[in-house]
Amino acid sequence: MRLTRRTLIKAGASTLAFPTIINHAWSQDAKQLHVGVYNSALGRLIQKEVIPKFEAEFKCRVFTTEGATLSNIAALRATRDTPRFSVMMMDDVGIPQAKQEGLIGKLDADKIPNLAKVYPRYIFEDGFGVGFSISSAAMFINPQVTKPLKSYEEIFDAKYRKQILLNTPKNTQSVLMLIVAASLVTGKPFKEAQYLVDQGWDKLATLKPNVLTIYDSEAQVLQVAQGQATIGGIEYSKAIYPHTAKGLPIDMTFPKEGAFTGINSMTIVKNAPEPELGAAFINRILDPTVAKMLSEQTLSAPSVSGIDFKPETAKFLAYPDTKATDLGLFTPDWNFIVPRRGPWLEKYNEVFTS
Repeated sequence: MRLTRRTLIKAGASTLAFPTIINHAWSQDAKQLHVGVYNSALGRLIQKEVIPKFEAEFKCRVFTTEGATLSNIAALRATRDTPRFSVMMMDDVGIPQAKQEGLIGKLDADKIPNLAKVYPRYIFEDGFGVGFSISSAAMFINPQVTKPLKSYEEIFDAKYRKQILLNTPKNTQSVLMLIVAASLVTGKPFKEAQYLVDQGWDKLATLKPNVLTIYDSEAQVLQVAQGQATIGGIEYSKAIYPHTAKGLPIDMTFPKEGAFTGINSMTIVKNAPEPELGAAFINRILDPTVAKMLSEQTLSAPSVSGIDFKPETAKFLAYPDTKATDLGLFTPDWNFIVPRRGPWLEKYNEVFTS
């Protein structure tokens, strides 16, 4: 059996348990850094390309636990009294909640010098979290079949009956569709429409005849490329562009009303066992060289300024910050939305399942 860091963690193994097999470069009293990472291609890339070099340089051992935003916050709650993690990754939507519950601490700019290179829009809750991998979020199409959408209003057209893939209410993206519906009804921009969601329910209900299916797997976006559906969304570009780059007929489309952001972020855990090492780890992820590598591999934009990309990569990225502005990328007010999300999604389910 091939031994990896992950299999050792799952087995609850230690260096003492395998004295003749493990031959790390560090001593047995090396510091240990526990990091919560995404259970995604991004998380696996960090495990493979970033962590080994970090361990070698700082002569430490980094143990990772994979999860999504909600499960990572749950892990912090479970270890609140005996903190285990020093760094926890979560989407920007989770940072206000984690801060309010006292699960995370404020990032120390003196210990994370690369924070100075981060665009201000990606520093959250007065420094309690920082984004590092940014996706745009909008609709997606098969460009060989469908022209780019000029307005979200088009998806409500009867000509798209049973041709639209709608994202599951389990995902954050479903909240974004609620904002779209409110915006279309009120004529307000997303920044204002997010506070008027209750005015958009009747509009959203008129979309039901056009919905082919509500999907809950990124693999299902390929139904658009295969001609089984015409339009899908709202979806993050990180789920679409890797297929586009491989030559599949699928692409993002950005209506005039604008688009949204999906932001993978990092936090320092309150009462972290290794705060200095944790800060160094966050600083490493924000290093322009590392940020560039992650962007090239995932086709998601970095949050730090001053990086040059080849045209074949740059075309997929909402980068630099001026391009994000030109695309009309909008980050919702999660402090307002999160407390209301539960009731909203219950109603969302009612609209499309009744």
